[in-house]
Amino acid sequence: MECLDTTSSLKINYKRNIGTVVVAVEGSKDEFKILKQIFRNVLHYRYIEKSRNKKNFKDYDEFVMKGNENSKVIVINLKNSNIKDIQDDSEYKDELFKLLYIKYDIDIKNIPLYIIWDRDKKSNSKTITKELIKTLGNAYENKNANMNGLLLLSYPSIESFIIENFDQRIKTIGNNNIKEYVSDYLYYIDDISNHTLLKSVVKFHKNLREFGIIGYDTSDCSELGLKIFEEEEQIYNKKGYYQLLSFVVVILIDLNIITER
Repeated sequence: MECLDTTSSLKINYKRNIGTVVVAVEGSKDEFKILKQIFRNVLHYRYIEKSRNKKNFKDYDEFVMKGNENSKVIVINLKNSNIKDIQDDSEYKDELFKLLYIKYDIDIKNIPLYIIWDRDKKSNSKTITKELIKTLGNAYENKNANMNGLLLLSYPSIESFIIENFDQRIKTIGNNNIKEYVSDYLYYIDDISNHTLLKSVVKFHKNLREFGIIGYDTSDCSELGLKIFEEEEQIYNKKGYYQLLSFVVVILIDLNIITER
């Protein structure tokens, strides 16, 4: 997609049939709230979630829009927040994917998988993070990895996506006290709407342009992800904090839910 700079250049395909999609997340709070707001309350898809703290899946199907009955988004979280567990924690993942197969007849290898993670410099190794960006570049299939999945980082955390929905001006927050900033400015996840989602894509595109990127192809996000990773690391090394940026919107673009008008 070309990096577009106005919401009038974009549109939401509300009845886009996406089939079954799985999103694996790091945390157990804001990630679930954000994805529930997007896929259940704004797009009106069938939405299902399972936290590592819960035994069973929770199915939200009361607000499904007519025409979206075959579109299903399942959000799960992995056992730990260390990024190396995306590939290493095979026992927990095998059990989780087995439950998906038993409950919903889903083979994780045959459907798109998106993996949302924070760029936590303190607990996530730069070497491991960079290697995972390189190998997990496609939601459907990765030639150099033993799993499908597209890794989508947020700098410094998922709350950057919330800010992208509501504030087009801010670029950085000193020391990355981002949760405090979101709270102080009363940015509520429940206020994310169709219009703010388009604004978040525009903000994402503006950020890419600042890094010299004028377009990208979501069929292989490795090159884009590595470029942004290196740029963000340089910013952090100079200033001690990251420029706000979240790849969450790439899910909507890759699934052709948000497209050029």
